[in-house]
Amino acid sequence: MNIIEIAPGLSLIPLDQDIPGFGSFIGSWLYKGEKTFLVDVGPAATVPLLIRALESVGVKSLDAILLTHIHIDHAGGIGDLVSRFPDTPVVCHNSGIPHLSDPSRLWKGSVKTLGDVARSYGPIRAVPGALLRDAAQFHDHGIKCFMTPGHAPHHVSYLIGSYLFAGEAGGCYSELPDGTFCLRPATPPRFFLETSILSIDTLMAVPHDLLCYGHFGATRKTPQLLKIHKRQLVEWADIIRRQMQFDQGQNLVEHCMKLLLRKDPLLAGWNEMDPQAQERERFFFRNSIRGFIGYLKEKEK
Repeated sequence: MNIIEIAPGLSLIPLDQDIPGFGSFIGSWLYKGEKTFLVDVGPAATVPLLIRALESVGVKSLDAILLTHIHIDHAGGIGDLVSRFPDTPVVCHNSGIPHLSDPSRLWKGSVKTLGDVARSYGPIRAVPGALLRDAAQFHDHGIKCFMTPGHAPHHVSYLIGSYLFAGEAGGCYSELPDGTFCLRPATPPRFFLETSILSIDTLMAVPHDLLCYGHFGATRKTPQLLKIHKRQLVEWADIIRRQMQFDQGQNLVEHCMKLLLRKDPLLAGWNEMDPQAQERERFFFRNSIRGFIGYLKEKEK
């Protein structure tokens, strides 16, 4: 069982999907101290893997499951998981609660956006309403919750001790075999630059020693990487805005992607990714660019 020990009491459980390029991309964070918590659970397809991993390290119960947001790759397996841990409170943004108690719209939206990827992730089962907790009102076990909208309007980050779980509020972080990394914005439509920057400011103001990403891994180069990511968002907006001034054709997204790969030093490790991981990244890269394009078009109105 591949469980990565990251820091004292903290492990990352990789939830590799049966999709080319989707290894070391989705994971669940396991915190074991006086209390035991999970942060994000991945999609339904890998809940059996997650349960086996928890059993392998002796986890028989959970004190809380913390969801950074309810996108299918982070929360799609929550209904299946609580059937195994039936008394565990599930913490998320208040606006996510109705979608977890009745995930029909969430599932339809996931299929519309992700297509076959969503189908591979598996359908979303409902969570009993009695288990769902509003993150803004959750103060148990010393956990601190921070509203960090941007990647999603219902995004929440969590502080447990000195570990800050930022989901996708700080972008997507990929460590590469040569020791370098890629840091890519996670800015799908509808994206609002100012909102995301305020959320990064929120994270930077939180004292912490370790920054834990939803995709994928952790860094102690914090808050430096948050500051760098904040600047990256502003630079992406500037690069895409300039491209839009003379390019409104059907290939705008592809042109922006080529330009960003050339100009953004935080993407310099792109060529170190294997071809299947690059293909995965292209999908989400395009969606992040579309978020910026939509934002910039709205700003022009």
